[in-house]
Amino acid sequence: KAQLKPMDILLEKTPFRLTGKFIPGHFGHVAIWLGSEKELKDLGLWEHPVIKPHQKEISEGKCVLEALRDGVQLNKFEKFMDVDDVAILRAADGNTKELEIRAFRQLGKEYDFNFDVETLDKIVCSELVYQVFTDIKWPTERALGRHTISPDNVAIKAHNGPFKMILFYHDGGKVDYDKYKELLELK
Repeated sequence: KAQLKPMDILLEKTPFRLTGKFIPGHFGHVAIWLGSEKELKDLGLWEHPVIKPHQKEISEGKCVLEALRDGVQLNKFEKFMDVDDVAILRAADGNTKELEIRAFRQLGKEYDFNFDVETLDKIVCSELVYQVFTDIKWPTERALGRHTISPDNVAIKAHNGPFKMILFYHDGGKVDYDKYKELLELK
C-alpha cells in the first residue's frame, strides 16, 4: 500500500472466484487507486465538488475505485487485496488532477453486463481505465457483436507503453517484469 500513488492501476488475479474462470487471460479484475485523504489534499482536490460528496468514505480508507456487480464504488485496499496475484501500473505522465476528476465521475455508474466498451452509462472494471485515461489508445477485442476491453488488454500497456509496472506479486511472492511478460505472453 505504501508503494501506491494516486491514479495507479491495480490488476489482480483471483482464480478461486468464478470470474477468474470466465475472463480470458491472466488478470481478472482492474481497479484504480484514487489516493488517500492526504494525497487528495496534497493534489488540491479534497474540496473539489466531484470529490467532496465522497470525503467520508475516503477518510474511512475507501480509496480504491472499482466496478463490481453492484456498480462503480469505492472500497478499501484491504478488501481489494483478497487475491492471489496483484500488479501495480503507473502512468509515465499525465495530468493527475484531470484523471482524478474523470475517475470520480465514474462513481455510481451501473455494471455493464454486456461488456460493451462503447456504452458510457454502464461500465465494467477494465472500462474504468478506458473511460479515465482517454488519451491512451486502448486495445479492444470484438466479442459477441460488441467491442470489449479485458484486464489483460490493460496490463499489456505496461509493455513498451504509457504505463510502467511498479510492483508484481505472483503466487504470494514478489516477481520481476520478465515473469509479468511471460504470464501475459508478451515478447
